[in-house]
Amino acid sequence: MRKRIRLTGRRQLPRSSVEAKVVEIGSKRLVTLTFAQPELFRRLPRTARIKLKLFENKFSETLEFGTLETPKATCDLKNGAFSAPSCQLRIVESEPERRGLLLASTDTWTLRANADDGDTSSEGILKFQPFDIAPRSWKLSIRDDDYPVVYVDRRIPENRTWVRNDPVFISCVLPVIVREIFEDILSTDTPPERGWMRDWVDWADKLMPGSIPPYSDSRLRKLGWIDDLLDAFCKHHGTLDMLIGRLNERIAS
Repeated sequence: MRKRIRLTGRRQLPRSSVEAKVVEIGSKRLVTLTFAQPELFRRLPRTARIKLKLFENKFSETLEFGTLETPKATCDLKNGAFSAPSCQLRIVESEPERRGLLLASTDTWTLRANADDGDTSSEGILKFQPFDIAPRSWKLSIRDDDYPVVYVDRRIPENRTWVRNDPVFISCVLPVIVREIFEDILSTDTPPERGWMRDWVDWADKLMPGSIPPYSDSRLRKLGWIDDLLDAFCKHHGTLDMLIGRLNERIAS
């Protein structure tokens, strides 16, 4: 039976209030959780339960880290499918008369879950993550409260080099990713004031200085603005010349 969490009186906690990491010990994967700002939790009931909600690609798992009085430092990560799940800290009432009441929570953030991948392939406002996504070669995940993640199939040789340097990926795939991201950003009628969307709009302003995204205009006007942005992106990076050069190299060889 699904448990319902009630939201009355929830306190918003900053993501910086906790630190969560994935560690591997033999064949087991553990999540460690520490309070980076313990003073933010002192006014909450000591019996409140600590939960970390993870979700990615239709999978979800809730990790239990004890109570604020007796917190656990680690918890087993059972879902082996996680690669870069979104996660959210939740502090939930455990007393019988208010059981299930959500007392406090953070926004979601991306938790890196593949310790064996080493470099997380972060590219500033766009993150890349190796993952098993066959039969597709890449897949975009747009998060609510964190930067978009592009999954690249793990079987692609030197996948990190591919996304950073391959002319075919840069000229053919990146524009599609940029289009999908800005279609999501422009799906609202108001400009973002902060967060990852604001950073992406600032990035677009560097390519098209002074060009204001048409948040409240028609869909046709929005698509036209995105087309102009893609033209500016491709011109700035010389993607067409880059692709032609690579194809001519293959023909010559």
